[in-house]
Amino acid sequence: MLLMGSSAFKAKQLPSEVRERIDKAIACKMTIVVASLDYLKSKGYRKVVVGHAIRLRYNAGNWKDKQYGKNLKERERRMIEECDKAIVIWLNNSSVIANNLEILKRLGKPTFLYEYSTETGTAKARQLDSKRNYNPYYDLIEYYKRQKQNKK
Repeated sequence: MLLMGSSAFKAKQLPSEVRERIDKAIACKMTIVVASLDYLKSKGYRKVVVGHAIRLRYNAGNWKDKQYGKNLKERERRMIEECDKAIVIWLNNSSVIANNLEILKRLGKPTFLYEYSTETGTAKARQLDSKRNYNPYYDLIEYYKRQKQNKK
């Protein structure tokens, strides 16, 4: 299981809807792939892999680590491709997370989404909506990436 966007919250502030799903994954003894998360450390859970690009920046629980790419975009895409499901925290409509949500949606990965706005203080917790457009520029960005690759 992949956990993304969790660094937006400290372990004690992690939304209950997210904590409950993480706790279920722990109870099922699932391997959880993260970039970083103090909550798993506070639970003493060991079946965690910290995904990173070139260098490992932070490993709260001294867990195993794995390089998923040479940069942030490559790391995130590979982590998404390898996961079987995901829990994603989307803070303030982050464009990086919006792109990741589009990838998860298009790959059909079961995803629990916790959306939070610090501006309005509103939160929504639900499954990823297969009909929603999380990043309206996704197709355009992918088109230009392919064009750039074809020129090489």
